[in-house]
Amino acid sequence: MIVVYLPFFAVGAVLLVLPTASQSCSVPLGWREMSLNQRVSLADIVVHAKALNKTKTPQFEHGWPEVYDGTMEVYCVLKGGPLSSDITVVEMGYIGGHCTANEVNIDEEYILLLSRRDNGTFLPDNVNVQAAVIQATQENIDNIALTCGLQNFTLPLDVAGNAPEQRGCPTHPNESGKQCVGAGAASHIVMSTNLIIFLFFSLFELL
Repeated sequence: MIVVYLPFFAVGAVLLVLPTASQSCSVPLGWREMSLNQRVSLADIVVHAKALNKTKTPQFEHGWPEVYDGTMEVYCVLKGGPLSSDITVVEMGYIGGHCTANEVNIDEEYILLLSRRDNGTFLPDNVNVQAAVIQATQENIDNIALTCGLQNFTLPLDVAGNAPEQRGCPTHPNESGKQCVGAGAASHIVMSTNLIIFLFFSLFELL
């Protein structure tokens, strides 16, 4: 996998994940980047958690260690609870052919957008073909907490006796009095499929 940063006019940098000859990915026609609040609004489950361990994914054992299951310690359920304090998120890392990578490092904290599987495990929810793993910076946590429509944040089921602030739950807008951020907030970057194709082939010729 080849990762290249390109300046995108005056807006910032665009991260392109270029597939090798044996890999390919594509985004829907007319794809537009969504803001973090928009993606949180569309995700089924959103948690603040710390990565505890990585193990092989049974369906992708040949992809280890690039593909793995992550054992996560849940600090706070921002959307889609209740959940236990320890959950397993399968098929993390980078899977060949996918346009996104969901990498975590052990002992680091993240915001995860997830979907629930029937067997009690969870999958990364790559809303809008964007990564489901977000760094748990204070700015990101505060931003997500202000997303309109979120219910009260909840602690994991087996640590309900602890205070929210001790487990990573931010203050809900209903309690802080701050105005929530609507999911219709404008995107800062718009990239057409034709531009992606043009950049891909232009860069591929240089490699």
